[in-house]
Amino acid sequence: MEVLTAIAGKIAELTVIPIGRQVGYLLSYKGNYKELEDKIEELRSTKLRIEHRVDEERRNGKEIEVDVVSWQERVDETLKEVEKLREDQTHTSVRCWKLSFPNLISRHQVGRKAKKMTFTIAELKEKGTFDRGIGHVPAPGKGSLIFATPGNEKLDSRNSVKEQVILALIDPKVSKVGIYGWGGVGKTTLAKEVAKHVKDDRLFDVVAMATVSQTLDVERVQDEIAYQLGFHLDEKTSIGRADRLCARIKLEKNILIILDDLWEEIDLDKLGIPPEQDLKGGKFSLTSKRLDMPQKNETYQGCKLLFTSRRLDILQKNETQKNFVVEELNNAESRSLFEDIVGDAIKDAHLQKIATQVVERCAGLPVMIVSIAKSLKHNKNIHYWKAALNNLKRVDNGDMYGTVFSAFEFTYNRLEDDQMKKVFLLCGVHGRPMVVRDLLKYVIGLGILKYIDTLEEARNELYKIIDHLKASCLLIEDDASESNVIKMHDLVSEVAVSIARKNEYVFVLRNGRMQDWPSRGFLERCTQIILENFFIQELPQKLECPNLKFFHLQYPDNCTLEIPESFFEGMRNLETLDLTGLVMSSLPKSLGSLTKLKTLCLDDCTLKHMAGIGDLINLEVLSLIKSFIEELPSEVQQLSRLRMLDLSNSIIKTIPPNILSNLTKIEELYMGNASIKWEEESSTKQKSASLVELRCLTSLTALEIQVREFWMLSRDMMFNKLERYKVVIGDKWEWSSNKRISRLIKLKLDTSIHLEHGIKSLIKRAEDLYLDEVKGISDVLFNLNGEGFPLLKHLHIQNNGQLQHIINTTKRDETHVLFPELETLIGHNLKNLMKICHGPLPVNSFGKVTVIKVQSCDKLTFLFSVIMVKALSHLIELQVSKCSSMKRRMMMVE
Repeated sequence: MEVLTAIAGKIAELTVIPIGRQVGYLLSYKGNYKELEDKIEELRSTKLRIEHRVDEERRNGKEIEVDVVSWQERVDETLKEVEKLREDQTHTSVRCWKLSFPNLISRHQVGRKAKKMTFTIAELKEKGTFDRGIGHVPAPGKGSLIFATPGNEKLDSRNSVKEQVILALIDPKVSKVGIYGWGGVGKTTLAKEVAKHVKDDRLFDVVAMATVSQTLDVERVQDEIAYQLGFHLDEKTSIGRADRLCARIKLEKNILIILDDLWEEIDLDKLGIPPEQDLKGGKFSLTSKRLDMPQKNETYQGCKLLFTSRRLDILQKNETQKNFVVEELNNAESRSLFEDIVGDAIKDAHLQKIATQVVERCAGLPVMIVSIAKSLKHNKNIHYWKAALNNLKRVDNGDMYGTVFSAFEFTYNRLEDDQMKKVFLLCGVHGRPMVVRDLLKYVIGLGILKYIDTLEEARNELYKIIDHLKASCLLIEDDASESNVIKMHDLVSEVAVSIARKNEYVFVLRNGRMQDWPSRGFLERCTQIILENFFIQELPQKLECPNLKFFHLQYPDNCTLEIPESFFEGMRNLETLDLTGLVMSSLPKSLGSLTKLKTLCLDDCTLKHMAGIGDLINLEVLSLIKSFIEELPSEVQQLSRLRMLDLSNSIIKTIPPNILSNLTKIEELYMGNASIKWEEESSTKQKSASLVELRCLTSLTALEIQVREFWMLSRDMMFNKLERYKVVIGDKWEWSSNKRISRLIKLKLDTSIHLEHGIKSLIKRAEDLYLDEVKGISDVLFNLNGEGFPLLKHLHIQNNGQLQHIINTTKRDETHVLFPELETLIGHNLKNLMKICHGPLPVNSFGKVTVIKVQSCDKLTFLFSVIMVKALSHLIELQVSKCSSMKRRMMMVE
């Protein structure tokens, strides 16, 4: 009987319940359809919101995540199905036969489809949050950021030189090749063409390019090369950086390095670029471009160098074996390049004659032709074209410099607004490559940007202007460098100085010796004085410059130069003051009279006293980068309007209590690599500030700080508002010099990370993460970021005895893509690490990893699972050492 009951129950389950569901579709079809319509409107709103975010990310140059694109496609398909269902819904009112019965079959089908589609739409809406982000910055491949200028392939004269350069580079007897020619003639463009050609034809495995410029910045050049090789330099010393770069170069079979715009003999050892003859037969660490390659790079063929310079003798000093000159374009090529850029506008018969004269006036210099053509491209007004020609005719055709000036002056005059013009001139008068943060300090001080409330808004607006200036060929589109460095062609810089001197009464002196100051009449009208890397025995007692807004004095080699006490009395309208590299006993008393001053930079200065700085009541930016000042003066707390304080790399050891807590308007605080001694909050006799004061900085959006004693860090500190940060905690870490990483955290806590809630919020958004002796971590993914670290690019874990796996997906269903942006993974002294990944991996996990290094992990037997090997399609470098349990042949799969 019990068996029969069970059978009957099963029959009911298999028949009655499904029948009830089908009847429900029939009876509730209108309700189902109404619910579907409501869900459709919600989905459409979500779709529109995601589309707005996608458009914004694309405007910012980001690639859209694969899951976002897939979601959009699914939504579009679903909405099409809904439209089809609406058409089907009209059939539900059709009567059966000639009677008044509704069409039950159609009603059943519509009710059933509507119910199922409602579930689908609800699922799509739930997945349309994308908390991990809509887009990401595309990671560069090695040498992939060296782009050639379109249209250059049509110029026969350039193709001829390009072929000769390539033949020289593949000659086994030649290691150094040079390209020289007049400024603006196209040396850099030709070098980029060569780079693209040898890379596409696989003549070199790797190509990297860096700009040297008139004043060599070793760190910047090293960073540019390292970036294109797929890694970053964190070494603190110049020797360490050079050694690391040299070792990385040696890992390639054959590599071409291009050093653009040489002005003097260059020390390759100092940069970390080894001569070819020193590289062959070297010993290398365990490295492979593919997982099955031998442990030693025995196929290494060496490094070749391509230099560009304005002067042949500079190339010869750098021991080039073959040199090639780039000459001006002939009339036919000039015309061809001009027409390619201008496009359809040249078809206008009224403009053709003017176009011929414009091209002639450009003197065969591509940099001028491109600039003028872009200015004329979108304007067919004949008066506009005539204005450009008249601008070029103001100088004699034989005066090539004058012709260049007039061409770029025309482009400058057509800029959209005064903000762009002022930023352009500011970049130009400084000449050297500028870091965006430094430019921002000047821009804030001079009040160039209008209708801006925060520094974050100002930075975004500044980047927008920089992009526009690049599009106008007034700034270099520096593909191979980090985005926070601004560069300008030397010719354009000279044009900017000329315009600034003529229109703004700007006095510029660089790399020279001061002979005489400008006339009294010029100084009275002068708005800016820029003195960079010049020598003068003494300054005048007083400069009468009533209209001066910006004074910049950079002294060479930290020479002692006392500023007279009354020096600034005649500059009462000064808004930005930059004194770099000075050795002074104290600040001059007249500094206190500069009540309109908004930006004060005392970078790389040696100062015993800073008395009087508290009088600068309107100061918004105070920069003391690399300053030799042991204690931050207590007067700083009087600067109630301060928005940015930069103490990076300074030797400041003491910040008196209550200074930071009084600077409540601070938005950006930089104290990276400074030797500041923090005190505990509970200390009864506080001589220095405690980190608790940071709680008062409620407007803080950027923070760089190094804390050597982890217990100084308050556990309830919240950092949710930070957009950019570098936080280093512990006594073992060196400060990171990687300028491209905007969110970095290094931790040596010796405590459980579960207690550090503020720190965990930073970890989730970090791009670069280092962990040392952090307790409470047995699974990095589960313990630190359950969303799979969608933004992390570099992960370094060391000295952990609990960690068994970096990822363990066996205990739960993992839906997030894991480490989608990760490039570098390093594990050191992880005593219980058994394998990197345990369990299945979602698609696209670890898809961008190029470097894995593992050392002193005694329980590590197999490094990867079969699944993970398949995921590591971009792995370039693999190092395994001192792992005693690893199989003799280092088997990587189980």
